[in-house]
Amino acid sequence: METQNLTLRVPKALLQKAKRAAATRGTTITSLVIEGLTRATSANPEYEAAWQRQQAMMSAIQQSAQPHRTDAEPLLTRDRTHER
Repeated sequence: METQNLTLRVPKALLQKAKRAAATRGTTITSLVIEGLTRATSANPEYEAAWQRQQAMMSAIQQSAQPHRTDAEPLLTRDRTHER
């Protein structure tokens, strides 16, 4: 895996916590950052499933919708609307 250096600015308190967390886990801050970035950029299966369901529903709605009318007669005229 090819790597590239990255410079970050983080609050000092966060950096101290990260150093302690890395030491506790027996790893490095770099590994913690890679883990966090990997998690942040990974696909969310629940979101993907919901998106697929929404797309399927939209497709079904579009397919079941009545086609656009081609005749010029309006569905309701003013007179038909106000018939008594």
